[in-house]
Amino acid sequence: MILGGVSDEKVNKRQFAAIGAVAVLLIGGVSFALVKHNETGGVKTNTSSLKSSSKKEITSKTSEIKESQKSSSSQTSSSSQEETTQSQLSVDTKNLTENQFEQWVAITQSNQMQDTHPLRITVSKSDNNLYQAKIDYTATQIDSVNSYKVNSSGELEAIDFEHYPGMKVVSQSFLEIKQNQLTTNQINMWVVAVQDVLFEQKGLKPGIDVIYDLETATDGSIANVKAFKIDYTPSANGGSDNANKTLINEFRINSDGNLEIKEVNSETGYRIISKVYMDTSMVQ
Repeated sequence: MILGGVSDEKVNKRQFAAIGAVAVLLIGGVSFALVKHNETGGVKTNTSSLKSSSKKEITSKTSEIKESQKSSSSQTSSSSQEETTQSQLSVDTKNLTENQFEQWVAITQSNQMQDTHPLRITVSKSDNNLYQAKIDYTATQIDSVNSYKVNSSGELEAIDFEHYPGMKVVSQSFLEIKQNQLTTNQINMWVVAVQDVLFEQKGLKPGIDVIYDLETATDGSIANVKAFKIDYTPSANGGSDNANKTLINEFRINSDGNLEIKEVNSETGYRIISKVYMDTSMVQ
């Protein structure tokens, strides 16, 4: 059959070709869609998976680092505390510094005292170059209260009052000092050591040119100390002397265990005058 001059055979061929082209386009479109899906959805899924996996690894590593740092910090802190304790307790008593000897005497004497009258410790060296000390009251001019020395074995000796003037061993090892837990007697001896130097800087000899007393009050870890210069004057009827007290300085032990002195012109009111028990190297 012929339509408009075109045979059925040709029409069929053209129709088949058109159908084939449509099929190719459809198949190509589906393939392209699948490819795009794989390029987008698949890649996104993989990226998300990678990000999740990476995040988990980073979190895990961070936790490990933090635990390691925490453990290291704990070990360092423990080691530091251990070193501090050892440094306090491992004092070589055969090779004491003057400050260590004075500390040892102050702690030992304070443990034996029944009263709280402030005491002065005067340190010197014996003929065989060993430390010795005498103790007297700051508010009176009397003979010494006690005497101490270190023997050649590194032991601390004091007067044996039952066999005077003999000496006896009263301590064989250096005593631990906790500066924020000092007793009233221990605080007083520290303040006296500092106040004596303050007088000496003014050309006064404590116990000879000037005598003084302390009033100490404690409140928890804080201790407040007032120093009063004493002037004795005879009474009108010829009786015992009258004591006139004049406030000369105020001190305190702060919560960190440092000794401070009150200053009128200071912004904070106080300044640290000694950081180590019985040490006077900062006094000025």
